[in-house]
Amino acid sequence: MEIGLVYSGPSKYFDEVLLNLYKYADISVPPGENSQIMEIDYINNLFYIKYKNKTVSTSLEKLDSTIHEILNELPRSVFVIAENSFIVTDEGTKTSKFLSWNENMNVLLDVNGFIFEHQFSPPIGEMITRVPSKWIELEITGDSREATLNNLKIKTPITINVPPSKLTLTNGLKKIEIDLTNYESEKYTLDLEKQQIYEKVETNIDKVFEIESGVFFYGEPLSIWLPKKGDPVITKSKFYCDYGDIEEKSKTFYIDGEIVFAYEKDNTVYLLSSSGQFVTLGKKNINRDFERAPLSILVTDEYIQIKTFKMESYRIDFAGGIFKEGNVYNMFLELPSYQPQKEYDCGKFDIEIAKNEVIIYSNEDE
Repeated sequence: MEIGLVYSGPSKYFDEVLLNLYKYADISVPPGENSQIMEIDYINNLFYIKYKNKTVSTSLEKLDSTIHEILNELPRSVFVIAENSFIVTDEGTKTSKFLSWNENMNVLLDVNGFIFEHQFSPPIGEMITRVPSKWIELEITGDSREATLNNLKIKTPITINVPPSKLTLTNGLKKIEIDLTNYESEKYTLDLEKQQIYEKVETNIDKVFEIESGVFFYGEPLSIWLPKKGDPVITKSKFYCDYGDIEEKSKTFYIDGEIVFAYEKDNTVYLLSSSGQFVTLGKKNINRDFERAPLSILVTDEYIQIKTFKMESYRIDFAGGIFKEGNVYNMFLELPSYQPQKEYDCGKFDIEIAKNEVIIYSNEDE
């Protein structure tokens, strides 16, 4: 059966409509000469489906079942072939199997006795698909010990290939859950010696400021302050430390843009924004607007030198005082880099930065 689709609803729902319809029929857009016309519109939070002179309304949640009832067709099938594994079925394990097509499909894979629930999306138009499409090298490190991975006993350290999926590792009384469903890299390392997860934070880290009293991980939508003494603090602030919150400071001295420089000395944290506002948190109280973005920053034992795009140079003495040193005659950009690394060892806590997530590990023995 070929359906000629005429869609008049919002573009944001087009993919949803197309995939739900493709599940039961071939689609032609625009309709071909031999197509059976189906018109779909979207009015006041409802889809209106006109087919063979009948019109039916439905919600987004019921779109699949409604199209199924209208066409009275079974879902199309896709032939799934297991690569270096077996498909687990009610009748036993198989190397291949016909499955009902869906946008997102799940299959149980037996890989050398390990059972993984693998999620995949078969390409539109292809009747044969091979799973998994990639393998992830899972390296479990640490002392020699017995553990279980997805309920199968293992002895660590060990390295095995796993399909993108969710893993559960039990190490004594400790249960570790790892979601590799959408993991993009080819290798994942699990260190059992640091796998006491303190907290997982869903955020993207953009900059990491390492100062004397701790480390500030600036991210969106959340940031993390990890003090050398004390527990992590999760915040939405542009900069936070033991001496205060830059958001509170901004209520009395407006700070525009992101923090691009942070340095701590003698219980004072010196901060500079991307728009040129210079402020401090802690023992000293300094507020100064340099009116332009910083061009270069130099830190010595005695002072901080800041050159701005206003072509002016300033010196902030740690002993006290801000002094204008004159004009700047070159445009060399020399700013410190705060690019995040993948891992940070912070004594009592370890930090692992992944895509869209930060994992904080607690080191109980330290």
